[in-house]
Amino acid sequence: MQVLKTQGLSKVYGAKGGVAYHALDQIDLSVDKGEFVGIMGPSGSGKTTLLNLLATIDKPTSGTLEIGGTNPVNLSERDIALFRRRELGFVFQDFNLLDTLPIKENIILPLVLEGAKPAVIEQKLRPIAELLGIQNILSKRTYEVSGGQKQRAAIARAIIHEPSLLLADELTGNLDSKSAKDVMSALQDLNDRLSATVLLVTHDPFSASYCKRVLFIKDGKLFSEIRRGVNRQAFFQQILDALSVLGGNFDDVPFARA
Repeated sequence: MQVLKTQGLSKVYGAKGGVAYHALDQIDLSVDKGEFVGIMGPSGSGKTTLLNLLATIDKPTSGTLEIGGTNPVNLSERDIALFRRRELGFVFQDFNLLDTLPIKENIILPLVLEGAKPAVIEQKLRPIAELLGIQNILSKRTYEVSGGQKQRAAIARAIIHEPSLLLADELTGNLDSKSAKDVMSALQDLNDRLSATVLLVTHDPFSASYCKRVLFIKDGKLFSEIRRGVNRQAFFQQILDALSVLGGNFDDVPFARA
């Protein structure tokens, strides 16, 4: 089952002097249910623009986009906000947790917004908290837990309402090596056990090595794609090799965390 499909997806920005800037050019992309896909590219390659289009934060200049069979471009502002809340999950580099709420209240927020009953909320919360290894910190405040625990809580919040697609943006950018490994292992478990569909935008080859396939973007176009075998270490090396071919500035890529 196809969760995400784009055809000829393009984004053009106007510039001073009337010169158009093609941030994305004819992107054809498909992601099936249960896939774990990485998007990589040098600075200015268009990966952030692609993420913004998929997140329905921005609209394409041309081409089509479908998520779960729906083209969000055709929706009204009210409906697109509802679509975003129900069909998409988001994990960001800076966690975006609410400091005024305990970890549990942060995680269940999407269900509360949907008016879910307390029994349903508990039923959904427990297995996800256990899978992500955060069942013992649910009553704590955000300032009482580590960065890795915050990010795993953010992942729980992003997946608890069972969205069609989980979008992760540089989610290990603020974490040390051990925390990054814990978070990526947890995300991989979520993908394996719950068949969660994940699209990760990252500049970090270590994080990308947990994906099942990685797409590389250069100058707004799809450049290449590689798929992971059984060995993650070997895939990590493949990613490094692909990045060396790709060229460009990767903003202090940590090359030695595998």
